[in-house]
Amino acid sequence: MVASWYLPPERHVVEYVIVVLISVFLIRIIQPRLTRYPKEKANDLNPPLLIKVITSIIYTCQLIYKLNGYPGKILMMGMPCNVLWTIYMILCYLPLRTQAMHILYQLLIPYSILAIVAVATPDTSDITMWMEIPFFFVMHYALITLPIYLLYCGKISALSFLQGGNGGGILLNFLRWWVLACAYFALFYFGIAVPLSLRYGININYMLSPPPTPGDFLSGPNFRLVSIVACAVAFFLSQLLITSAAMILQIWTCKIATSKKSV
Repeated sequence: MVASWYLPPERHVVEYVIVVLISVFLIRIIQPRLTRYPKEKANDLNPPLLIKVITSIIYTCQLIYKLNGYPGKILMMGMPCNVLWTIYMILCYLPLRTQAMHILYQLLIPYSILAIVAVATPDTSDITMWMEIPFFFVMHYALITLPIYLLYCGKISALSFLQGGNGGGILLNFLRWWVLACAYFALFYFGIAVPLSLRYGININYMLSPPPTPGDFLSGPNFRLVSIVACAVAFFLSQLLITSAAMILQIWTCKIATSKKSV
């Protein structure tokens, strides 16, 4: 996707500075107050073999398609769902601290909505290579399925905020994880994707010009600010729905266990 000067340079500079500063501030304030994962259970965070195999195959195919596409297509690895696969690769193969792995796993909860949006509103305009369109849907459906599998395996805890973090109640800790997800997302796309897009003329995640939308509701000089709000709402709903489902399942499981003991 070739970029265009949809916004004036001055607007890029102002939004870059403001969004990056706010994102960094939020991360520095919130991250130390997150729930701490027990170091004695660090081995529990190692991804299952199935996740490693799927991630390796899909990531390799992604690189092949991007490296053999149009000039600069490799930068499209910066699209949200491709970044999610990069997170999986990091979890699978890089030596990370326990808390870093815990944070990456937990971020997959709000970010899972990104794959759902990509499947619901697919943009295949630059997908032209052999079997690339079927692969597009396979890898996005995998991104929807893997977090469910990780929740089942216990690698991700949708109720992590119940552990309390460094103070605060359930609601406060829930909001911490949500705001952190928004801050990291904004920091990456304004702090990294925008400069790369401007330098190489590639419209990474539509950061330089908006995507086609019904009624062109995402357009005009404020389209990126509208996108920030839309992503924040989407992340909140994703985290809320998954967390609510986990809480209902936990209550239901406790009731079953209690009824068995009373018999």
